[in-house]
Amino acid sequence: MRIRRLIASWDFLAGFTGFVSVWLFAGKWVGNEFAKDVYGVGITVLSIVFSVYFAALAIIMSSSDDDFVEFLEQEGDFTAIITAFEDALYVLFGALVYSLALYAYTGFRLSKHVQHQGWFFIAVFTFAFFWGLVGALCATRDSIIYSRFRARFVLARRKTNVGHGG
Repeated sequence: MRIRRLIASWDFLAGFTGFVSVWLFAGKWVGNEFAKDVYGVGITVLSIVFSVYFAALAIIMSSSDDDFVEFLEQEGDFTAIITAFEDALYVLFGALVYSLALYAYTGFRLSKHVQHQGWFFIAVFTFAFFWGLVGALCATRDSIIYSRFRARFVLARRKTNVGHGG
């Protein structure tokens, strides 16, 4: 079920669309100078997003009290939110590692005066990059939902405490 949910998601679709776009428009070969620049930009963007995202995940996980988690988990919402964050974290990390590997590979090929690489490398990079970025966006949207649940929980708790003289 989790695999099906990952594949049938907007972030996966964005990555797949990027892959198909490169496949259709890149041609058989991609220049290594261009590819190295693209991978370098990917590393920079993914590094920033990954570090900020990881910090946000840590804050959300540590800010929940037991009553709030129980409130969310009544319909499986807490598990769904944490699972979305976890999935996006893995995808972002995988995309970052893949970008680093491609950057090193392309740099090595340039040092050997190889001017081109197959389209498949940059297509898979595009897939991972967009999957990671859109996944982070979707998980961030989930954190907004989390905040709304938190507000509903606080209001419900206050109403309950006022009704009991607390």
